[in-house]
Formats: sequence, C-alpha cells, structure tokens
Amino acid sequence: MKKGKNQPEKKKSEVKKQLSKAELAIKSEFYLEASWILSSMMEKKLKKILEKIENLSPGTGYSLEQSVKRVKHLHITSRYPLFSNHFEVRLIDEIRNWKNQRNAILKDMQDVHVSQARLERLALEGMRLLKEWNKAYKKFKSEFSSSAT
Repeated sequence: MKKGKNQPEKKKSEVKKQLSKAELAIKSEFYLEASWILSSMMEKKLKKILEKIENLSPGTGYSLEQSVKRVKHLHITSRYPLFSNHFEVRLIDEIRNWKNQRNAILKDMQDVHVSQARLERLALEGMRLLKEWNKAYKKFKSEFSSSAT
C-alpha cells in the first residue's frame, strides 16, 4: 500500500532531478549533455500526454520524432479540443525544429567543428521549450482532471 502512495512523489522527484541535472550541465557548459537530458524529458512528457488523451501507452520503441508527429496529428484533427486549447501548434512545431537542430548538430560533429555558442543555443532553447510545455501541461491537466470527474 505504501508503494502506491510514494510512487507519484518519486516520479516528481525524478523529474526534478533530471531538470536540475540539465541546469547543472548548462551551468557547467556541458551543452550537448544538457540537450540530451532535455530531449529525454520532452520525449517522456509527449508520451505522457498521449497516454492521458488516448489511454494508450506508446511504449519504448516510440521515438521523440514519432511522439511529436502523433501529438501534432491530435492537435490538427481537433478531436480533443481541450488539448488543442492548451497546446499551440507553434509549440509543437518548435519542439520538432529543436529536435531537428539537435540531430543536425550530431551529424555535423562528425565532419566539422560545432561551436560552443551553437551548442549553448540548442540547450537554452530546449530548456525554454520544456518550461513552456510544462506550463501548458499544468493548465491542461487541471482542466482535464476536472472534466473527467
């Protein structure tokens, strides 16, 4: 019985740990590492919203790219107006663009020098997008919970 009660707190503390690790990586100028942490967090958050809306767990094989595509599809189809009201298409598109920039940087690292400034912009933009998503999710979650009851 205690495990069930402690589990939500454990998840919150894990998210806070990951966020603090990303912040520490940025502060220590480990921008690529921070970007990977942020990428992982975004993927989890996108999967979580898919689980909440569709009552289906995307699973481990579902990548960030697939999650972004599915979330955008849900927004465009307007089958879930509560979701569409809280999450702007612009934000979903910015997350996709950020992911594409991250992938481009990884490919460029093999061939050319990637500047520290470019890595820093990637990490800071990822942090901004994650915070914006969290803000929208909190508003969505409160309305979603009250409409479900």
